[in-house]
Amino acid sequence: MSINRDRKMVGDVQDRGALKWTSLMLPEHIRMLREWYEEDCRIPRPDLDEFDLQQIQEELDVGLKRNCEMKIETWHDEQVTEHRGRIERIDVSARKLFYENSSGRQRLSLDEIIAASSLE
Repeated sequence: MSINRDRKMVGDVQDRGALKWTSLMLPEHIRMLREWYEEDCRIPRPDLDEFDLQQIQEELDVGLKRNCEMKIETWHDEQVTEHRGRIERIDVSARKLFYENSSGRQRLSLDEIIAASSLE
């Protein structure tokens, strides 16, 4: 009698866990499940009106003048990313924001910024 390492005891029943489903999963099913999971993780770009954009600009200006720690959220490739650091400069002609955090100097596109707030 061989020992099956994938089996585990759940109460009085010996369960095979995820192994029992592998024979039922076709490659097409797995691909469709992965696509479905990726669709669930997508975040649509938020619609920012003029008021929101003006508020973000004011927060960035205050963070630049005070040289305080900022939290900046960006949207890129249907993902929202949070950045933390001190703003060094804003290059309006190149549409870039330069900031410094613990890992060094970073830059962001001004078009990707969806929120900004001071942490101090």
